[in-house]
Amino acid sequence: MKRIIKITFAAWILVMMASCSELEFVQPPVDNVPPPPLSNVQVESLPGGARVTYDLPNTDKDILYVKGEYTFQGIKKTVRSSVYNNFLTVEGLGSVEPIDITLYLVDHSENVSTPVSKSFIPGTPPLETIFESVNMMADFGGITIKWQNVLGIEIGITVFVEDSTGVLRESQTVYSLQRQGELSFTGYDPVEQHFAIKLTDKWGNESGTKEVKLTPMFEKMLDKTKFLEVGLPGDNTTNNNSRPLRLAWDNNYTNIWHTAYPSATPFPHYITIDLGMIAKISRMRLFARSGTYYANFNWRTFEAWGAKECKPGMSEDYWNGEAWKTDWEMLGDYEFVKPSGSPVGINTAEDIAFQNAGFLFSVPLETQTYRYLRFIIKSCWADGGMHMAEFDFWGDDGFSE
Repeated sequence: MKRIIKITFAAWILVMMASCSELEFVQPPVDNVPPPPLSNVQVESLPGGARVTYDLPNTDKDILYVKGEYTFQGIKKTVRSSVYNNFLTVEGLGSVEPIDITLYLVDHSENVSTPVSKSFIPGTPPLETIFESVNMMADFGGITIKWQNVLGIEIGITVFVEDSTGVLRESQTVYSLQRQGELSFTGYDPVEQHFAIKLTDKWGNESGTKEVKLTPMFEKMLDKTKFLEVGLPGDNTTNNNSRPLRLAWDNNYTNIWHTAYPSATPFPHYITIDLGMIAKISRMRLFARSGTYYANFNWRTFEAWGAKECKPGMSEDYWNGEAWKTDWEMLGDYEFVKPSGSPVGINTAEDIAFQNAGFLFSVPLETQTYRYLRFIIKSCWADGGMHMAEFDFWGDDGFSE
């Protein structure tokens, strides 16, 4: 046994020596000879920056990266690009002003080539374009903000509200990548209030401030003691282990509704709720089953529809096909979005906090009043069944059209 160990150890030493020899052989030599300069340098202005293209020398293999240096608003900045690219990108410039950029080719010994300089004027910064598109309007319990973000850059939206002393105070900040942006800021009384917003981006640029005086519309959480399951033809009225749909509005956020599984029918699945009142719906908050984050039978994509009447006595063909939709209004096509976008089973702290807080879905202001809500569940995070912990609905049950 000892002999085997010694032979194995000796073999390991030989392998390590061979590996070290190979590393030393391929290691580029250290010298003080700079690489040749870049050639054919071209600059294309972009919103808030530029794309700089160039040709690398094909006669020198000792090159490591390309470096660009420029000064913006008195601050020297550096951008780098791999030699596997023939371009580098300047971004995050918050104003339109001439920029001089100097490019160098750098080798493994950190020798730099002779410089090549170019000038450009960046296009209008994305944040400025987004800010110009911002529209604020009164909503239930607050305001709704809409904007256009064609490039899909991450922005922060900060809302300010005037306090009792007449000073605008920061209220909420939300970050978004939405291209067709829409956010509702709620929790405000239905009296005229002075709101303002400001945008920021990931490079630290800030927009101006847009102000407006608006009166939020009245809303309240609808009384869940009046809710009933309707059970229309085609609805999934099954339950697993005595957990019927009514547990989704029992004000217990740990009790869950759970359908039978595996399901006898494929997606989509349907459920219908009688609110027990006619109301203008403003928001929905849906709580997925805790502990099964973005997985199992929690909903993933769904549609919500509303109607004042349920038309009892209609044929099963009416409910199982598309005919019923002519008598109902679509509230929205929704998705339970995972903030990190990571695969199933990998959840960040933000993902978990987001689900635990409940998923909030807005309803368009232009929709009508309803008594019945019908949900088309198009997919869950896993096939086979459905479950949900709780539904909350806000609106105005005294709304007159």
